[in-house]
Amino acid sequence: MKKSLFILVVFSLMASTTAQDSNQHQVIKQLEQLHAFIEHSPVAQLETEYFKTMQATGLPASKLNLPDGTYHGETPADDFGYRHVIRFEVKNGKLGQLDYDEIHADGHAKEADEQYGEKMSTSGTTPAIAYPIYENALMEQQNLQELDAVSGASYSLYRFKLAVAYAIATH
Repeated sequence: MKKSLFILVVFSLMASTTAQDSNQHQVIKQLEQLHAFIEHSPVAQLETEYFKTMQATGLPASKLNLPDGTYHGETPADDFGYRHVIRFEVKNGKLGQLDYDEIHADGHAKEADEQYGEKMSTSGTTPAIAYPIYENALMEQQNLQELDAVSGASYSLYRFKLAVAYAIATH
């Protein structure tokens, strides 16, 4: 009898874990589709697709009410070889110690890439300017919907939000 109960408990735990893994796999697939959409679509279409994906996955698109812990999110590489990477801590329900950057396959980070920054400065901003603005705004507002795009870095805003979604989905 005890052995049967033990087997039943183990089987139930395995089935539960398998269902959670399957759900996480589905969420990741939807985030990958959103990633491709962000990389290949006009910026005017990104907001609608972002909210549709967050609604479909059950991930937050606005207020972040997350359990305490350390979160790490990383997208697949984009067409230029950059992964969008975020790390943040939630303590007492509040975001803190947030760091975002785009890391190239060769290991260099966009935020510290002065040559890339010079090239991008013609758009009105650089990663070294835009990324800290996004980080600080999210920590202050604790709400993804309240983030405003930095002029010249609109795609970066959605890459930033996507990295947050990956961090939450894989936590």
